[in-house]
Amino acid sequence: MKLLTACVTPFLPNYAIDFPSFEKILRSQEKEGNGVVLLGSTGESLALTVKEKEALVSFACSLKLQVPIVIGVSGISLNDALEWIRICSTYSVDGFLITSPIYTKPGVYGQTLWFEHLLNATNKPAILYNIPSRAGTPLYLEAVRALSTHPSFYGVKDSGGSVEKCREYVQIHPDLILYCGDDGLWPQMHLSGAHGLVSVLSNGWPGEARSYVDNPYQESNASLWQELSLWLAHTTNPIAIKALLAYKQDIAHSVLRLPLSIRDLQNAESLPIIVKKMLHWLPACQQTLT
Repeated sequence: MKLLTACVTPFLPNYAIDFPSFEKILRSQEKEGNGVVLLGSTGESLALTVKEKEALVSFACSLKLQVPIVIGVSGISLNDALEWIRICSTYSVDGFLITSPIYTKPGVYGQTLWFEHLLNATNKPAILYNIPSRAGTPLYLEAVRALSTHPSFYGVKDSGGSVEKCREYVQIHPDLILYCGDDGLWPQMHLSGAHGLVSVLSNGWPGEARSYVDNPYQESNASLWQELSLWLAHTTNPIAIKALLAYKQDIAHSVLRLPLSIRDLQNAESLPIIVKKMLHWLPACQQTLT
């Protein structure tokens, strides 16, 4: 699967999960053949209870989507993470995206053992997630090297913002599958060996994102998606993408759960301009390719 969408979790004004909007997002991804990642940082996983997260997974699996469903595993407690994998394994999920434990900042040995325990708990493919800005530590090269032969190890998602780090991961193992976790860096990371993209922007533009992933070296593609990524990066994810989705009426509300707030959105006045640019970009892109 070359393109996975890191899906938002839509909320109602009373902060309950907005399941109709959630289904709309999932169906739009299925239509374009994009896999979905649920309950990552874009999905505000840490703001949901275990009961709510299970309800979300159950609902997504009940739709019988014809694309892979990958579930985020994060937190600080190994026992909680193991229990979450056990719960998800009772549903028809296709894999896991596992983050280094947050806040504790483990060393190489502790991080390797953390991942090893979680990989041992599942026979489904698992992607290890490098996101030092949230985890507090990078996904160590030594940990990836030690775990690369584990039967449940599938690959790495790299959101570290460094093309050089991408190259270092790829060099560990010739068959390592690496996903770029930054929409704007996809062309450079693809050149450096990245297999696919885990996209935030594809929440709102699933078809356009597929065109971008398939044709990353087209100048108009790279420049526009870099511009969009910079706009997203002005505000903590998923504030901006939820504002965008609500503006486009892809979800009913731009509600987030605290400590995130839509009032922290930066450059809101750019929303109409961004949407208009994308509206004109895809037809021009398709015309160029024909």
